[in-house]
Amino acid sequence: MKKLILCTLVLSISACKSTDIRTIADSVSDIAGIAESGSTGGGSVPGYQHPSQQYSTSSTPFYITDNTKMNPELGAIRSITQEKNPKGMTMVRVVAYHQDSGAAMDSKSYFYAVDANGWLKEDAVTSFYPKAININSGVYYLKAEARDGGDFYTSGMVTLARGVTNVVTIELQ
Repeated sequence: MKKLILCTLVLSISACKSTDIRTIADSVSDIAGIAESGSTGGGSVPGYQHPSQQYSTSSTPFYITDNTKMNPELGAIRSITQEKNPKGMTMVRVVAYHQDSGAAMDSKSYFYAVDANGWLKEDAVTSFYPKAININSGVYYLKAEARDGGDFYTSGMVTLARGVTNVVTIELQ
């Protein structure tokens, strides 16, 4: 008990914030309580408890035509590069790869515009082929899926630059 009072007094003199002192004092008293219960043989030290399950075996349905964000995001958006185009229009082209093998894949992509409050617009700009399409610059939520069959998807936020062709490279998962 004398050690506890001495520790608290030393900490208060060393100009710590009151919240720091309270935290340290609580820690010291917890340690002192564990040591006392262990020395008398009457109590036991609290054991480690595993946290609750952090994963799920169920999958979230992916609907490319729904203007909803996925949680967690699927696939990966690897890079967005810009290429000059002769028209000076803002355009986008999506290049898709399989995440595990790296093989090129055909995909269809839906770009949902994001407003200033973070909400997704109802209508999407769609791209069914790897050709460049005209689009407004800004922030979009991208949802893409494989056209070749199979359940391969990508979702995430992209920012498209103005007046260039934005080449978005994605990995379908």
